[in-house]
Amino acid sequence: MSRYTLALLLSVCSLLPACQNKETPSPSATASAPANSGSKPAADAKGGGRSNRAQVVSTILSRIETVPLQLEAQGNVLALDEVDIRPQKNGMITQIYFKEGDEVRRGQTLFALDARDDEANVGKAAASVASAEAALAIARRDLARNQELSDKNFIAPSALDSARNKVDTAVANLALARAALDQAKVSLSYTRITAPFDGRAGVINVRAGSLVTSTASSPALVHLTRMNPIGVTFAIAERDLPALLDGVRKGKVKLTARTAAQESLTGEVVFVDSNVDRTSATLLVKGKLDNSAHLVWPGQYVSVKVSTGNIEGACVLPAQAVLNGPNGRLVYVVQDDGTVQPKAVELLRIADEKAVIKGLPAGLKVVLEGGQNLRPGSKVTEAKGADKADGAQHGKRDKAAQSAPAADGAHAAGAAAQ
Repeated sequence: MSRYTLALLLSVCSLLPACQNKETPSPSATASAPANSGSKPAADAKGGGRSNRAQVVSTILSRIETVPLQLEAQGNVLALDEVDIRPQKNGMITQIYFKEGDEVRRGQTLFALDARDDEANVGKAAASVASAEAALAIARRDLARNQELSDKNFIAPSALDSARNKVDTAVANLALARAALDQAKVSLSYTRITAPFDGRAGVINVRAGSLVTSTASSPALVHLTRMNPIGVTFAIAERDLPALLDGVRKGKVKLTARTAAQESLTGEVVFVDSNVDRTSATLLVKGKLDNSAHLVWPGQYVSVKVSTGNIEGACVLPAQAVLNGPNGRLVYVVQDDGTVQPKAVELLRIADEKAVIKGLPAGLKVVLEGGQNLRPGSKVTEAKGADKADGAQHGKRDKAAQSAPAADGAHAAGAAAQ
């Protein structure tokens, strides 16, 4: 035998034990095989168990109610009346009769200007009136005498006409003098600046001795704002316009405004704009609020609720029962066999945490809590102690529904590990 053949036989003999070791399982591997093969079905059983296990939910029955129709919006408080007080003539401030921040009444004197020239002009005009009255009296007496003489043919008719003309001239002069007196009094009245309406005074921009002018570019003496009643402006969606207009046609539309401090004011709608904003599809509305307690100030933001009537025969569910689906809003309806099926609905509005929906009859059992993890055909079971009538304490039941599957899963995992 050649040396090459002998080397080949030795190589083959050395590989035979290795092949036998790979093909023959060791005792430890043989002992552990049943455990490994048993763990895989356990895992499969775990997954299958979770898919077939009924999920814990709380339910409620859909019902028909009369729901108050309220439109909600964010509003901005504004003054119904506000004005910059300016003088109507040039002059010097001699006295200020109020303080900054005072509540003033309509007709109350706010400022006084130097009135000496105007008082003198009033006196001069009054003297002119007295002179014109005296001239008229003389002219009337002359006319009466000439009338007697004309009746006796002692004077010519032209003399009587001349006397009548003097009376007419005296009457005109008296009217002119009286008009001049009224004008002087008006000018004198400008020296006392009064409040045009009840309101709250702002910052006073002048002091006694200040020279003021009547030009529009000059600074205002003070800004006056009416605080009661006060206005509120807000926008409503275009889809809510018919309900608002229907309420306006029936009478006064009441509204309520609530501040950040939860202070409430009541009032009514006083203006609805005639144009819809094309960009936002909203409509401007203004209201008037009773602010006798001075709860709000111009510029504040408030939450506004407008009551426009009632929705009769509305199908109502708690808002949390309505879910967002890929094709719109839906609810899960519990079937007789304990499974659930989705039902597409149209959400009309949410009022006082109640969803007013369309497309659902009354008396259906709907999933209230726990519907986020459901799929069509999922089996469900109701949480113990669930109140089906009104869904009270739904938060506690939701926590129980969420903790139950977690506990079951942990138990199954522990069993599989064992």
